[in-house]
Amino acid sequence: MPVTFGREIINREVHDSADDRLGSVTDFTIDIESGQITNILVMIEPDINPQLLPWPTVNGLLSVPVEEIDSVGKVIKLSE
Repeated sequence: MPVTFGREIINREVHDSADDRLGSVTDFTIDIESGQITNILVMIEPDINPQLLPWPTVNGLLSVPVEEIDSVGKVIKLSE
């Protein structure tokens, strides 16, 4: 099942609370002890300045905590 989920979430678009495209998921981090996803790693759109966003970047990818996700459907929508 984890492999299937990984394939489903990778490349999914990420939209902010205003439904503007922030980027797309390229990877995610997992807490080894619990097995829970802790962050999604997002390749942001080229016209977005990552320094203006509230989340850190890791190796050029925006690291968004899962607590910031409002819904997961055709796109991943972040909460306000």
